[in-house]
Amino acid sequence: MAEKEKRAPELEKNFEHLLYILKRSRKAFFPEYFCGFFLLILLGINYFTGYFSNSLLIYFLLGIAVFSLISAEYSRIVLKYTFMPEKMVITEGLVKQRKQNVYYHPLGYVPDINIKQNFMQRMLNYGTISVSTGSNSFQIKDIDNPDKVVGLLEDLIENSKNPPQRNQKS
Repeated sequence: MAEKEKRAPELEKNFEHLLYILKRSRKAFFPEYFCGFFLLILLGINYFTGYFSNSLLIYFLLGIAVFSLISAEYSRIVLKYTFMPEKMVITEGLVKQRKQNVYYHPLGYVPDINIKQNFMQRMLNYGTISVSTGSNSFQIKDIDNPDKVVGLLEDLIENSKNPPQRNQKS
């Protein structure tokens, strides 16, 4: 019991520094959702009208609908961006996870932070942010409000260059 009480403040301390957790936008998977829901509506209409009599075709369409919805949600779950004051953690995977820590201080000399959006992405307000340094680069893929995230990233990089001064007793 005492051991659990000691761990709880450590966990709370780690979560205090958590600023944002971002996942891929559902807007990025609009075609998959549209296909899935369209097929489900079509199968619902068929249930009441009996237009399709071939049960194999009905099960095939149901399988495609369910697969398109599950694949879109799975793609959202396997990629997560966690913003903390000193770093960003990119987590890929569900069972086998790959984590990449990106510290803001080395990014203080970032030459390029770009937003990539096509026409539809601009209309729906989501996009991909590309960050390039001299030796490496990474992307924050398919997120909502990329302009706000770029602003957040720039602020975090600026704060890492000029950390807040702590009160020191003389």
